[in-house]
Amino acid sequence: MIPLLFALTAQLTAPREEPVLTRRTFENAIVISVDGLRSDALIAISAKALPAFARLRRGASTLNARTDPDWTITLPNHTAMITGRFVEGDAGHAWTKNDDADAGETLESVKGSYVAGLFDVAHDRGFETQLYAGKSKFSIYDVSWNAEHGAPDVTGEDDGRDKLDRFVFELDTTKMVDGLLESLAREQSQRRLYFVHFAVTDLTGHAYGWDVSPNSRYMKAVQAVDVELARLLDALESSKLRDTTAIVLTADHGGGAPFKSHDQKHMWVNYIIPFIVWTGASGEPRDLYELNSSTRADPGLSRRPRDFAGLAPVRNGDAGNLALHLLGLSPVPGSTIGNAQDLRVFDSAH
Repeated sequence: MIPLLFALTAQLTAPREEPVLTRRTFENAIVISVDGLRSDALIAISAKALPAFARLRRGASTLNARTDPDWTITLPNHTAMITGRFVEGDAGHAWTKNDDADAGETLESVKGSYVAGLFDVAHDRGFETQLYAGKSKFSIYDVSWNAEHGAPDVTGEDDGRDKLDRFVFELDTTKMVDGLLESLAREQSQRRLYFVHFAVTDLTGHAYGWDVSPNSRYMKAVQAVDVELARLLDALESSKLRDTTAIVLTADHGGGAPFKSHDQKHMWVNYIIPFIVWTGASGEPRDLYELNSSTRADPGLSRRPRDFAGLAPVRNGDAGNLALHLLGLSPVPGSTIGNAQDLRVFDSAH
């Protein structure tokens, strides 16, 4: 584990060649969460063994992003990605539960006030919105933003209160991606925002531990996700979607091999995660901290508390507002992570 930690640190500081990146706004965005993906899993084995992750990283990325500083469990961090809020604090989303919601429970009922998400912004501006998840508890988002509980649309044409057009819970990863690919193939003129959640890595980690040795069950699960990501990239790159689609990939937390858990927020194996942005461009990987030296600071191995006075690290909570920015849309109302939409993924300002 320690050699991998040093290797991760070396990758964060190694010089990189300048890629050729183009400024543009996209018609489609896919936010991907690989549940329980440790950053060092992506360098624990040869890039040839994880070819899709290698393809995704031929853009802007970091292996030293952060989870929410106070929580390293699934639903609190996914809610942070979708709402652009920390879990705790007056402006936080306040969702700490990590099981299926009780009947009638919504993000608003727990917070005490409406909690907007990236689906609000996209749907109210005419985008189709879809969420594919490998865990049933993600239904909290479908319920929180349905026709009963979603906020009225006061932006342009009334697209209704149901902010999530399609919610799919599917345990079988391949079948889940089948559905995603079928959706992408239909009506390619339709602007769309997807959120895709891969559960197999987390489920394997809890069952067998987050062991990053090459032939471990956990690494086999990471490779299984890589196979599905390759299918997605192949579909995009073989169609006009390559030029109109952006991918933002991150994780909700990592995990520790000996504990088969990830709820110890002070352990680096739990709070260090990847953050990868694919825009169809080619080139050598470019570090997000190099691109954003005036607004983000590489935290080293520090967890970086919520009230840290210096520059913020890249967090998984940046994913939602970055995806909206790549679509040319405004930030999530009430968001505090990435709400300035100043996370650069191109060489020039965008």
